[in-house]
Amino acid sequence: MSFRHIGLLLLLAAIWGASFLFIKIGVSAMGPFTFAMLRVLIGSLVLLAVILITKQSLPHDRRTWWLFAFMGVFNALIPFGLIAWGEQSIPSGLAAILNATMPLFTFILAAIFDHERITVKRILGLVIGFGGILIITLPKLSGGFEASIWGELAVVVAAASYAVATVFARRNLHHVNPMTASFGQIAMGFLFLVPFSLSERPWTMHPSLIAIIALLVLSVVGTALAYLIYYRLLQEGGATLASSVTFITPLFGVFYGFLFLSEQMSWTLLAALICILGSVLLIRSTPHLVKIPGDGDPARAGSSSGTHKHSR
Repeated sequence: MSFRHIGLLLLLAAIWGASFLFIKIGVSAMGPFTFAMLRVLIGSLVLLAVILITKQSLPHDRRTWWLFAFMGVFNALIPFGLIAWGEQSIPSGLAAILNATMPLFTFILAAIFDHERITVKRILGLVIGFGGILIITLPKLSGGFEASIWGELAVVVAAASYAVATVFARRNLHHVNPMTASFGQIAMGFLFLVPFSLSERPWTMHPSLIAIIALLVLSVVGTALAYLIYYRLLQEGGATLASSVTFITPLFGVFYGFLFLSEQMSWTLLAALICILGSVLLIRSTPHLVKIPGDGDPARAGSSSGTHKHSR
């Protein structure tokens, strides 16, 4: 692994880790589903422009678009909407940590549907990972289900949704070009998000300039630029190198929240982070199970095959 590859890996983690910061800023001025809808709209337009410029073709068969529709639900509508909704009541750094549980759910689904090998080490990893979730949530349950608990659970459900999309894409979209698959699913995700965003009456919103900038940076940089970096790493360094971003992205997410949003660091948060990242390390024996999108960004989220599939 060259210094150049290390630099690209850190840059990628920095971009994906910043996603949670930008979401936190954006949802403070827009409804969560409106923010998610605009994000995938801009992201899909950017990817469509790349497809047209590079003269790639879009699929014409109905079955592929039905597959894109499924991915649009589980890789855009559910996770993008729930993460944005959850970050209304929880810190961005905490959302980054909880989102890192995606490989745990991916392994469970792969064990059920793909006969993924189950070992004592992987079972231990699952126990430790879900223990990390309990470290965060249990202390707050004494006072009942507060808004922060629902926000945390929303991000965990989003991570599980990404896992469903990961296993589904590996089984059904291996024949589709990664760029085309990314565009197809987030374009369908946009269509599904529209009615939810309309329920928030977006025409009555008056987002601040910083919220608009956060939306644009997240959509363009977190989609187009991150996509190019991720697939460059895959091509030059292989899936194992690219999947290493799993362990770095949450660290950036926590750091950004602390630096720019004055989010507090606690031993509970650090313990949960160590548990979740440690569990991913234990589960990881095949690279395709742990390649996650920082927050499931569309550019990297529904690529094609097991080797081209992240989070993630």
